[in-house]
Amino acid sequence: MAGRHGPGLCGCGNQALGCSPVEATSATVEDGLIRAVFPDSVLRRRVLRGVGAGTLLAALGDLLPLGDLHALAQERGTPEKRTLKAGFLPLTCAAPLVIGHERGIYAKHGIALDLVKVPGIALIRDRMLAGELDISQQVMPVALSTTAGVGGAVIPTKVLTVLNQNGNALVLASRHRENRDPRSWRGFRFAVPFEQSHQNLQLRAYVANAGLDPDRDIAIRVTPPSEYVSQLRVGSVDGFFGGEPGPQRAVYEGVGFIHALSKEIWDGHPCCSITATSAWIQQHPNTFLAAFRGAVEAGVHCADPASRPGMAPILARAEYVNAPEVVLNQVLTGRYADGLGQVRTAADRVTYNPFPDYAMAVWLTVQMQRWNMLSGTTDAKALAREVMLATDAQRLLREAGAAAPEPGFGRLTVLGRPFDSSDPEGELRAARRG
Repeated sequence: MAGRHGPGLCGCGNQALGCSPVEATSATVEDGLIRAVFPDSVLRRRVLRGVGAGTLLAALGDLLPLGDLHALAQERGTPEKRTLKAGFLPLTCAAPLVIGHERGIYAKHGIALDLVKVPGIALIRDRMLAGELDISQQVMPVALSTTAGVGGAVIPTKVLTVLNQNGNALVLASRHRENRDPRSWRGFRFAVPFEQSHQNLQLRAYVANAGLDPDRDIAIRVTPPSEYVSQLRVGSVDGFFGGEPGPQRAVYEGVGFIHALSKEIWDGHPCCSITATSAWIQQHPNTFLAAFRGAVEAGVHCADPASRPGMAPILARAEYVNAPEVVLNQVLTGRYADGLGQVRTAADRVTYNPFPDYAMAVWLTVQMQRWNMLSGTTDAKALAREVMLATDAQRLLREAGAAAPEPGFGRLTVLGRPFDSSDPEGELRAARRG
């Protein structure tokens, strides 16, 4: 007889007919874990439809041992901290933190966020590492670089969720309207938010693809996102690669135009993440689990197109992004003026899928190696496994006979070219050959 979830399945809904009592019991425990972590049935179904049970268990299992998560989920222990200092950058990337706080999503899970606005990426990273922030928004690949010890001590760091994908643009000053060919950009000065940032890495890849050497042919300056537009206005830079709303604000203020959305370079790229040090997670396991629940629910909420119209008025407020609502609406809805006299539409100009995969981390790591920010001997796949929620849960699920997804060392397309994340060494060799 067919099981309750479909033809050929036993009553657990996960196993083929004839599964052992041990396998059936394990599947039941895993199902109970998901239900305990996401007790709201509507949210649980939305999350499972989006990523699947295997990926969700994998994401949970990498941050704490799966056995500990079973106990925590069953006990629903009291958070060790009720109020978390949560650092954020005044960017649309922060929406799952800000909107989740304003909509009471984190409060549903027994915690409150004391949102701390921080103006720059280096500062918010340093405050996280110093223990001044419990969780924080960090640009990718900060968690990878801190775990690898770039620029200092090795500080293991985890990505709870990816805050958003896309949501960035390469902007040029209005005076360069007739100079759209990157091969003619020698001598240009560009602003990026941080050295180890996906913005810097994507800009480098973009100009290198056009035959320029980003270390010799252009100048790249680390600049706080809040200063992009003013730097463009006074002529200190010729362009910038940054997160929204900076690019759209440059158009709004008439000082620049959108040369390319980041999704046109790497569609689906990770931008920022909700991040915490491994030490903090280990010291606050119940608080972590509550924050994880809230972060996922907030990401699902922000990803829903029906939520977008109500987000701009909140994000626009001075205590958050402090930008004109009309600017934010163009980013969130994807219908925008490009600064060249056209109104364009890109429905996924910014997306809010909270789940990362290994391939993202491998591309970022290979690029850091390519540009000598990180040792070429660093094992990119091992680093991805450590940081990006890739997990031993897959092995445990398979041992129990349950279906489990591959870890995610698949292919990406960046600048129209395939990138095989399962072969980072080969990709690094190819990148260095140019």
